[in-house]
Amino acid sequence: GIPPMKRFLRYALEHDRKIRAVFLQDGKMVQKTVRVLAFDGETVTLRAGAKGAPFTLAADDLLGCDYARGDRGED
Repeated sequence: GIPPMKRFLRYALEHDRKIRAVFLQDGKMVQKTVRVLAFDGETVTLRAGAKGAPFTLAADDLLGCDYARGDRGED
């Protein structure tokens, strides 16, 4: 089956939902609520906040993700 994290990314992309993501940025571990703009299996393009600049990570740099507060994944 699909690894859980990839399923999360696909869910967020298809349903235009924000997720909470933990990832490496400039060698530091950060946690942000992000919107998934694109995901191709190898890379993921995210945007933090409404006006943040989109940024692309290697899927391997994404350490974990979860539903954003208030989202339970129904639907």
